[in-house]
Amino acid sequence: MSVDSHLELDQVLELDILEQYTQAIGGQALMGSVDLFAQQFPQYLAELTSAFDEKDYKLTAEHGHKMKGAAGAIGLARLSQWAQMLQNRDNEQWLEEAPQIIDYLSTQYTGDIDKLRDYLSSC
Repeated sequence: MSVDSHLELDQVLELDILEQYTQAIGGQALMGSVDLFAQQFPQYLAELTSAFDEKDYKLTAEHGHKMKGAAGAIGLARLSQWAQMLQNRDNEQWLEEAPQIIDYLSTQYTGDIDKLRDYLSSC
């Protein structure tokens, strides 16, 4: 599957996880974690971009791993999946696809976080 088809994921949120969280602790309780993620994500992205620009691909993958876990923990499926692609340096097209994935992360994360906040506000 091409990077374009991977990146055009329509599932922004991991609804199964979010449903479990909101039933257990409520949407407003999870909102604090979302706010923390939203504050930290620009720094994560800057570190990721810097590592890639410096051609430190091992560190790039490590940052991808960190971003995957953080996004997945609060139900941001698409951001988590994109970050997982960066984590997996074994992919033959990794070096070619990484800039596009980083671009998608940087341009889409605010909208994805907003969708998550909207979802949680309705719980």
